[in-house]
Amino acid sequence: MRNLRRLILTEDFIATHHLSTEPPPPDSLFWTMWNTWLSVAKEALATGFVQSIKNGTLDPTVYGSFNVSDAYYCFNGAKDYHTAAHYAKDPVLKAFLLEKFASYEKYNVAFPRTWHVRDGSSIVPMAVTKEYSDFEREIAKDTCPIYTLVCMIPCEYLWAWLGAELAPPTQGNLYASWITGNDDPSGAYAMGNFLDYFQRTYPNELDPARATEIYGKAMKFECQNFKAAM
Repeated sequence: MRNLRRLILTEDFIATHHLSTEPPPPDSLFWTMWNTWLSVAKEALATGFVQSIKNGTLDPTVYGSFNVSDAYYCFNGAKDYHTAAHYAKDPVLKAFLLEKFASYEKYNVAFPRTWHVRDGSSIVPMAVTKEYSDFEREIAKDTCPIYTLVCMIPCEYLWAWLGAELAPPTQGNLYASWITGNDDPSGAYAMGNFLDYFQRTYPNELDPARATEIYGKAMKFECQNFKAAM
């Protein structure tokens, strides 16, 4: 159900901060990290959960259970963005993180209405989902705030890539809205382009090797989430 978060940044925010939602440059850190861990993305695409979405054969109970567990990640993700924003010194980074926090909050308001749960505290997540959320919280609390953005990119871009790989949905596919709702990479591209800006402005604050390591761990958690769903 993460498609409710597909409009990650408002048009006003993008214009005000001169961000681009076009694909980042080919030699950017965004693509370096993605290409480094592309095998994990392909592994996620091959999971029974994702392939059953493609074929329209996924058990609705499994789909519902996965989405409720995933909401635990999203509820805590909002807090992590807020934590990172608190520590951010660069005003554009702070604004970026707060904008992301606001987008997650909108999702977290919409989710309980759709799935009839009170909030994230009432969810018992899959073990791997909790591990993923705990990892993200550690990054937000214990590292430079830019790494929180790095940690979140797999969540944003992997789902967009999966949506594009599964598109177009077959006629009558019960999960067509999941496919079409997740196939917009513009928000992830904005994050990648922001990383470029940050690297140029603060060349000593972002270590590409450390970023790639964090990104890879988050990507593996995303894949493990899909595997654990079935």
